[in-house]
Amino acid sequence: MKKFTVSILAILISLTTLAQDHEKKSDIIKQTDHFGFTAMGYYNYANWTNSKNKGSLKFDSFRIWAQTDLGNKLFAKIQYRFYEGWRTPAYFLLGWHINSRNTIRIGQTWVPFGFRFQPFDDWGNITYYAGLQDDYDMGITWEGNYGIFIFNAGFFKNQQLSPTNPGRYDTDIFPGDASPDYLFTTTKRNRELNQFNGRIQINPKGDNWSIIGGVSGMFGQLYNEDSDDYGTRFAAAVNFAVSVSNFSINFQNTWYNYKQKLPGADTTPDLNNFLNVASWNFAYEIPSSANIFTTSAAYDIIGEKLSVYTNYSLLSGGTSEAKSQLLTVGASTVWDLFQVYGELHYGVNDPQLSGNATGYGRNAGSRDLGFQIRCYYTMSILNEKTIEKIRKKLSKESEEK
Repeated sequence: MKKFTVSILAILISLTTLAQDHEKKSDIIKQTDHFGFTAMGYYNYANWTNSKNKGSLKFDSFRIWAQTDLGNKLFAKIQYRFYEGWRTPAYFLLGWHINSRNTIRIGQTWVPFGFRFQPFDDWGNITYYAGLQDDYDMGITWEGNYGIFIFNAGFFKNQQLSPTNPGRYDTDIFPGDASPDYLFTTTKRNRELNQFNGRIQINPKGDNWSIIGGVSGMFGQLYNEDSDDYGTRFAAAVNFAVSVSNFSINFQNTWYNYKQKLPGADTTPDLNNFLNVASWNFAYEIPSSANIFTTSAAYDIIGEKLSVYTNYSLLSGGTSEAKSQLLTVGASTVWDLFQVYGELHYGVNDPQLSGNATGYGRNAGSRDLGFQIRCYYTMSILNEKTIEKIRKKLSKESEEK
């Protein structure tokens, strides 16, 4: 019976990390980690809310994660987050390694488009808050690794969770009713459907250098519940990154165009100029079409023990009324189970930074400054060492009997 228990335990908690380019540092799980949690707290100073109080210290989230390798072919991965007043799955998926080069993933999985997450900060950029970076939807993806070339394709039936629920990690179209909690005044009952994604990436490497170059495309439908009609969503991106020794820099340019099928849009054309989206339990607007340029750079002073970085993004053009900008300058360090980020954020017409602007690309004229110290604590409850100890203990007890 104990041998059977050992075998089942090995299947259930023998875990592997799925390698992804530019995964967000605070979400990286070591290859030997099996099941555990991550907690995050932060100090926040913002010139628009708490400058007189000299900032505030808060608890942010508690995250449970696990990843498992079921034999040589199947694997699974999940992360679920708990925030104050809301909770959300960040991702959950089942995967199949067809062979050494081809992998299928199904579930709430990463949408292949541009950089998965543009390093090196922890806050993110305007591309992310427009829903075109580090996005996870319900669908199926294929990844092919052929030498220096990586190919990705995916089909996503719909966004995760109820579309009217703003409590989500990533950014999606939001059809929920307008309320005092949300800054926009026009309810637009759109939702994402039937999305296709494709990405091609090349990644040559040397002894102390690497290059990443890629192109991405997206096409999907935009269903409106009031008109019972379908609009369209197009997006394209070009991304490039270079790492030489301790220095890294990257660029991405993203263009998108969404066409809504709103009732009354013929008589009120400006209704089509902005869309309602939501992330982090907050709803705001983005232009129906725009161009987003992003760049970030980092220098590792003492490896990952101490890094300094900057991240800049600019939204302009299309149906935007004004430019939106976000600049982050910061430093990060890793101390065993702790990760610490100290970041200065400066935003122009950035609703996620301050909430003064109703949306990206809106002519609110808001200029906001904030500073955060974010601390992550990650505890691996089950790992390879733990499993090996359990196996040895059960085996010893069995031999003694």
